[in-house]
Amino acid sequence: MKVCIPAAGGIAESLAGHDRGRLYLIVGVEGARVLVADGASHPAERPKKKNGKHLRLLPCCYPAIAERIGQGKDENSNIRAALKEAAQGKHLRRENSCPKTM
Repeated sequence: MKVCIPAAGGIAESLAGHDRGRLYLIVGVEGARVLVADGASHPAERPKKKNGKHLRLLPCCYPAIAERIGQGKDENSNIRAALKEAAQGKHLRRENSCPKTM
């Protein structure tokens, strides 16, 4: 499944910049910029702004984490766990997949 639209809770891989190859959780979208966090160097309280063209969206989604971040809760440990799971390839499980958008 190909994901075309960045949405809060999705996982993205950086394609450009010094962080190329690093996985991030999408915490928000501001126009063409996507706000991403990794729970360590870029916590949810201080997300990194990336150009959407420099991200490859992966077919997995953690909307519960994004919802709790929107409520102002500290979810950095959950972000790190989700990214670790995605890096290990477990993100292809059906229950974590985002719905197909067209």
